[in-house]
Amino acid sequence: MSSNQKMLKIMSFIAVIAAIAMAAWTGMSLMFANTSPGLLLAICSLVAALFDLLLGGMGIGVANKPVRGLGVYYIGFTWLAVVLNVVAMVIYVFIGGFVVPSIVNAVIMIAYLYYSRAVRFEALR
Repeated sequence: MSSNQKMLKIMSFIAVIAAIAMAAWTGMSLMFANTSPGLLLAICSLVAALFDLLLGGMGIGVANKPVRGLGVYYIGFTWLAVVLNVVAMVIYVFIGGFVVPSIVNAVIMIAYLYYSRAVRFEALR
């Protein structure tokens, strides 16, 4: 197992932990979402949590068997997760929400994308 595969597995476990944290954050956001922007923040948190959970599970499989990372759906999900996390971060900034969980989640997904791309390139060789 290469160092990129090990780091992808670690980032996958971190993504699962981030999914649990974002789910808790979503619960708190939904409790206090009494306006449309508050509901938008809760939806952004929910989508980020779902993508973290999905990619965390898929990343463990890709780290064990890198050929699984060559699928178009996996590449699309990783890029979509990064884009949606950055969009959620921008929405948090403009609406005035607490930005730290969104920034941490975006950084985790960017690192995850880096290592998943490295593992995919190793599988292509």
